[in-house]
Amino acid sequence: MSALDPLLDRLPRIVLVAGKGGVGKTTFAVGLGAAFARRGEKTLVVSTDPAAALGDVIGAPVGDVARSVRGAPRLQARQLDSTELRREFLARWRAVIAEIVDRGTYLARAEVDGLVDAALPGADEIFALLALADLIVNQDGPARIVVDTAPTGHTLRLLALPDTFRALLDVLDTMQDKHRFVVSALTHRYKRDAADAFIDEMRSRVDALKRALADHGSVAAVVITRAEPVVALETERYVDALRALGVGVAALVVNAAAADGDPLGGFRSIDTTIPRWVVPRRATPPRGVADVSATIAQSATTAPRRPARRRAAKASPRPARGLELASLVRPLTIVGGKGGVGKSTVSCALAIAAADAEGGPVLLVSTDPAPSIADALGDSDQLRWREERRVTGVKGLSARQLDASAAFAASRDRYQSQIDSMFGAVVARGADAARDRAVMRDLLALAPPGVDELFALSLLGDELAAGRFTRIVVDPAPTGHLLRLLEMPATALDWSHRLMRLMLEYRDVVGLGDAAAELLEFSKRTRALDALLRDPARAGVMLVTLDEPVVRAQTRRLARSVRQRDCDVIALVWNRSRRAVDPLPQFVAARQVCAAETRPPPVGVAALRRWSRSWREVRSTG
Repeated sequence: MSALDPLLDRLPRIVLVAGKGGVGKTTFAVGLGAAFARRGEKTLVVSTDPAAALGDVIGAPVGDVARSVRGAPRLQARQLDSTELRREFLARWRAVIAEIVDRGTYLARAEVDGLVDAALPGADEIFALLALADLIVNQDGPARIVVDTAPTGHTLRLLALPDTFRALLDVLDTMQDKHRFVVSALTHRYKRDAADAFIDEMRSRVDALKRALADHGSVAAVVITRAEPVVALETERYVDALRALGVGVAALVVNAAAADGDPLGGFRSIDTTIPRWVVPRRATPPRGVADVSATIAQSATTAPRRPARRRAAKASPRPARGLELASLVRPLTIVGGKGGVGKSTVSCALAIAAADAEGGPVLLVSTDPAPSIADALGDSDQLRWREERRVTGVKGLSARQLDASAAFAASRDRYQSQIDSMFGAVVARGADAARDRAVMRDLLALAPPGVDELFALSLLGDELAAGRFTRIVVDPAPTGHLLRLLEMPATALDWSHRLMRLMLEYRDVVGLGDAAAELLEFSKRTRALDALLRDPARAGVMLVTLDEPVVRAQTRRLARSVRQRDCDVIALVWNRSRRAVDPLPQFVAARQVCAAETRPPPVGVAALRRWSRSWREVRSTG
């Protein structure tokens, strides 16, 4: 019997391995899947993380189709590929969706096709959701399914998507209802067709997923974390959020725990009925199924109880000569990287350095759905940072954790009120426009996923243009969200133009009103943001990485993807460096900076300022 067996015994068929980015979710998911397989149960490890690290951990390519893992009988792996899922979905349903929109609006067919194409690009979460739903409800599939989820914010959005997707289906149903009404009025009967069948099937799949997620006997989450202050605070919020979504939490796993100290001490405020497990820290991250399995097998339900012994403080790295940190901060600096590499901490340090150098005004802002800059600044009161506040101890620095979804929801509510006003006068004159008004009211449900984050970033672009701030440092969601954000302007512009054309169809009946003016303003802001993101003199992406094989590989891919989107890579920060790093080639990043690991991690303005002054530049010879 292995030390892991008690944990395996208490897990249901579907296990969501969740947690903040970089805590070791993928590694633990592979170890868990391999353990089930060794018990003789056919097991699938499937990743919904767009960062696609599953193949790196297994040590072999993993594709969109489930394949056996070499050397691990009964274990299969699959990486959900949103591009392929989208292609398959559209191949089956695009014509039906276009037919529904054609029936529900006054657009020409060419415009309808364009609106459908504009709404669906970037809908990776929806396609991942549908694929996940099929896996979970299919009782003829593997005996065990272990889901390697994306970092916190991305996964919470995914789990909340059944409601979002249902709203989209309601819009399509409203459009289809216009068709039902017309056909019934003309023929006095109605025969359901492929469009009705599509809406019914989608609703059935989403409802089945919601029921499965709420069934704690079938689905549960294992939350992975690390014994670090910022990670512990986010983990506590994450556990609460999962439960609010109806997902049960079966275990809390503290990964990479140091041999000394108390790895469970930072988690006492989390429900004590959730079993705790501790995975000891290794000198090098495990790679390959056998290595991962050996590491996970060392898990224990209690923390190591060696006497607490503080290490002698490490000598601070030699101060950088000639490195002026503020020189790395452009008017718009986006700090990107894999989840858990320390983006929030680095963002705070850069913003403090920029404000110290210039005296402000500088804005530090998080657009991550799971923000951490308040934690990094040493303030546990997350709520008060939803509004812009001055950062105590740093002249000219303000900070905010922007809730992009709430900002876009407020805009959507304003739009619906404006549509009601537009159609109100027509309906009052006795015209039968109720169905047209319903279609127009809910059209923003067809907005491409990610438009809320773009909407928030475009507002920040306005702040720069107005001269309110000289520098804005953005802490976005991890890799997958960042890349989608960088490619969103073109998608959002196309979508807004098609929405505007639809409004023009109603111009002679109800006029254009404030809704059209606001849409036009959004389009202008998006175009300005697009130009800003592609101007290396004014904007760029600062990459943060760790000197670990999986993270190094992903950083290379991220740098390439950023440049493919015509954005500049400002520099690369090697975070938590414990030894001399081997820099990546210059084509990844011309400037590379080493940020030494400190114990404890820097939290609060004073500690962040001291830490950033120890950074030193390293040169790549490649």
